[in-house]
Amino acid sequence: MVSTASPQAHLDTSHSYFLKPSSVPGGPPVSLLLRGVNICSTSKNPTLPNSLSEYQNLSEVTRNERDQKRRILAGQESHLGEEEVRFYSEAEEGGRDGWFVGRPFPLEEADVHLRRLKAWGFTTTRFLVVWEALEHAGPGKYDEAYIDYTIAILRKCREHGMRVFISPHQDVFSRFCSGSGAPYWALVALGLKPERIHQTGSAVVHQCWSKQGYGGEEGIQSVLDGKLEDWPDMIWNTNLHRLAARHCFTMFWASNKFAPKCKIDGIPASDWIQRHFIAAYGHLADRLRDARDILDDCLIGWDSMNEPQEGLIGIPDLNECPPSQSFKKGPSPTPLQGFILGNGQKVDGIEVGDFTSTGQKSRGTLSITPPEGKAVWLSREEAREAEQKWGWKWSEEWDFWDENGQGGCVWAGHGVWDPKTGSALRVQYFKPPGKTEIDFIEEFWRVHYTNFLKRIRQSHPNAISFVNPPVFEEPPDLSEDVKQGRIALSSHFYDGLTLLNKRRHVFNADAVGLQRGLTNMFSALKFGTKSIRNVLRDQLGELKSDSHKSEGIANDDEDSGYPTIIGEIGTPWDMKTTKLFGMAKGKAHRKDYKEPAKAMDQVLNACDGHNALSYTLWLYEPLSTHEHGDGWNGEDLSLISYDEVANEGSEENDELLILNPPDLNTLINLGARGIQSWCRPYPIESVAKINKFSFDMKNGEFSLNIIIQGLDEQKVYKHYQNNDQTDKVRHKDGDGTSSNEFDHIQEVQNQNNANPKSIKEGYTKIYLPYVHYLSSPTTSPSEVISNITDTNKTRILGEPSSTIGDENGNSDGGVLEWVKGNGPARVDLEILEITHGKLSVKGQWGYWTYDLGNDDGEHSAKLKIRPWKG
Repeated sequence: MVSTASPQAHLDTSHSYFLKPSSVPGGPPVSLLLRGVNICSTSKNPTLPNSLSEYQNLSEVTRNERDQKRRILAGQESHLGEEEVRFYSEAEEGGRDGWFVGRPFPLEEADVHLRRLKAWGFTTTRFLVVWEALEHAGPGKYDEAYIDYTIAILRKCREHGMRVFISPHQDVFSRFCSGSGAPYWALVALGLKPERIHQTGSAVVHQCWSKQGYGGEEGIQSVLDGKLEDWPDMIWNTNLHRLAARHCFTMFWASNKFAPKCKIDGIPASDWIQRHFIAAYGHLADRLRDARDILDDCLIGWDSMNEPQEGLIGIPDLNECPPSQSFKKGPSPTPLQGFILGNGQKVDGIEVGDFTSTGQKSRGTLSITPPEGKAVWLSREEAREAEQKWGWKWSEEWDFWDENGQGGCVWAGHGVWDPKTGSALRVQYFKPPGKTEIDFIEEFWRVHYTNFLKRIRQSHPNAISFVNPPVFEEPPDLSEDVKQGRIALSSHFYDGLTLLNKRRHVFNADAVGLQRGLTNMFSALKFGTKSIRNVLRDQLGELKSDSHKSEGIANDDEDSGYPTIIGEIGTPWDMKTTKLFGMAKGKAHRKDYKEPAKAMDQVLNACDGHNALSYTLWLYEPLSTHEHGDGWNGEDLSLISYDEVANEGSEENDELLILNPPDLNTLINLGARGIQSWCRPYPIESVAKINKFSFDMKNGEFSLNIIIQGLDEQKVYKHYQNNDQTDKVRHKDGDGTSSNEFDHIQEVQNQNNANPKSIKEGYTKIYLPYVHYLSSPTTSPSEVISNITDTNKTRILGEPSSTIGDENGNSDGGVLEWVKGNGPARVDLEILEITHGKLSVKGQWGYWTYDLGNDDGEHSAKLKIRPWKG
């Protein structure tokens, strides 16, 4: 049994930390680090057709059926096309009720997944909801069955004390552009025929790759050394700079400025499409509000649109690839070449790009001829059929077809280029010359964000707005009536060199500084382990600084600012070995995750130190496979994979244990990849200021420095005292720990409650994972006493948890022991330094308690520990 007691208090975001109210009247609030995961990549795709649904309920399978079951559960992974899963035709029919039910995982599996995440020390999830899942049946037609399922999953998150924020998720606008997000009908409404996106080179679509290659197949095959059959990893990123995504994003943000002839139901296409996007998530917010037990207690807020893109906006010359297209992989048409291909016309001289360890390379050029000369644009007849089917009406001016009803290019229709000559007529159309530069974020993104947030807060007034601007861009100035004191920055960060090349290097570069013009290429390059560690930490520090800049989302009060959470961060697990200074290709070996673990440790170390950042890792996807990665464009970043537990030589199917773990060791370790790098100690919450902390993955050494302020000096927290912000003392803290694990803290609070004006103790709670600090199964408390006497070392043998997931002391299915028969798990560590107070440990949770006092001073306190080594 899992408690249904409310696990959360309303969080405050009025300072650089997330804050929760003190349970002691008049006491300082508690600052939080929110660390967790994104769940899951398969949420971007619908489930398989109903004809295969009988496989969904298999509770037992033979070893030979294992892969078949996983494929069924994985559903429409992005390599499966029309022949396998009716990729286009089912979407053109509007999908089916409950199309995305089971995303991110079946409801009956939710408990074990959430229990595992809590055992890993995570308290937060970024929950992906794509627009298509809500409104695939047509404009204004919502999938109530999917929303019912989502409510059920969020209730499970609440039961397990997990904080959640929703990501209105998209990549490359839609899965029909080889991304995720918008439903089929949205692309049709903007003038595109999704079935012809791939064949016109308007995107390289994963679902079409193995069947159709890419127009001009022979040319690509000769240039790419005959590797056409291999899906090029990370090519989805270059689809952002192909016609389909560029067109859709431009129409979404700014049709009224750049395509004024395009109106739907009498209003600009951008207003029409944005209204449907906002209304869909507004309807979800209504349903979550009406559920009554989700908002604030579990769902703390909403992200803005995931990684928004500018489309064609701001491109200075249509004849050239713009600076934003500096990363090229595969055929990389210029904007004008994209227009021509999209019109069904042959194009010569298309550059084929590649990204190597030494940077961007050109692999020559090729020609592409769209099959049968068909355009990506709807014909006149197809457009009229779409109006009848979906129920909208295009304006009379939206008439760009030739005498045969073909063509239909929106941009030719606005005089941007001439299909007859294949030349640009207005090369600076999307960035007109003049004194005033087009500011995408200020003119377009901010307006949409404000409208989206306003609608969400109609249903969820206390929602924290997680601001997710374009990658590495600074957020705009936001008015106080928009922020309402409930806002956080949700930037994303990946080490691009490692992500794209799938190997570690002995050099790296300051990508954030380069994009923001803070450095040049010569200064940005860094060599050696120490320099790489510093440049990664500096980049994350720069992103964090956006939440404090007075010209951005903060203001001029030096004690103000807003929290930052890195909404996505991670590294691929299908990395190659590194040779010759990181420049030569090695061979990827599954189950050997030393290199990826080192890469993960590097980026997560960058989140530590003085940055002390919250984050949600990308990602948790149990259906990840070695062959197809996380089920989306070949990405392979999941912390866990069922393929890690397949044991072909055993009669027992270990894969079943991942869903029904018999012990704590199985729950934590089975299927995990490189767990030592991301299951790491950190301060979960503290009444003191977290100054800095560090963790050495090799030896398990953890160091934490805090600033203890006397109560009279709690400047940051005075608004709590002035407003008498109090909360009931809660036994459950939101991290899956047992109520009796709070005995000492509760005792301190009771003492403080007796005389609030003389509060004596504060605390910092620390996650101390068994992965690094597990005691020997044979260790007993009496042995610890003897060892301390013999060695004069300070040793702590923690108390075991009563259970992993149930704060009521129930057995929770027997998940109590580390390994069956070896007794309960305990933390065993050595204190190398502690300058103030004392440390006690129960389960995986350390409680560092110290005197606060009422003086005016500040005290720097340090704790340093490592695994007990005798």
